[in-house]
Amino acid sequence: MDDQQPKAPWARLFELAILLSLGALIFTLYSLDYLDRILGNTLTLWFFGIILTVVLLVEAFAFSGRMTDAHFWSWLTTGLGMLGTVLGFSMALAGIDVRDLQDAATLSSEIGQFLKSVSFAIDTTMIGLSAAMIMEAMNKIRDMLYGPARSQEPLPEEE
Repeated sequence: MDDQQPKAPWARLFELAILLSLGALIFTLYSLDYLDRILGNTLTLWFFGIILTVVLLVEAFAFSGRMTDAHFWSWLTTGLGMLGTVLGFSMALAGIDVRDLQDAATLSSEIGQFLKSVSFAIDTTMIGLSAAMIMEAMNKIRDMLYGPARSQEPLPEEE
């Protein structure tokens, strides 16, 4: 079994419908201006672009029947999201000027800047974890439709 073959002719249509519904979800988030808030930050846009590219490439290869190591790619997107989290909190803490915290006039501005950086940290976590969950869910759906991938089958025992 070199390529995964559908057990039923409707399997590819089902897989495509799920992928299209995920695209519709992203479009819905965009149309509700939710993505505008998230992607307004250039660094968040950069993380989103890289993670979305990884997801699209992995899903395109998997849909075409090629073997993909979905677990590695979902680990990578999670890792990128966590890297964004650490970077966001690091930027937030580095941006605090302790002298401005003592002045009531600048305190509000300092808190606002801190929260913008923390928002970046949380957004990249959400993007990375969402991508990992999508890829793992699609991997599980493919296992249910086509059976386990060849790389997941146990090796034959040697005699």
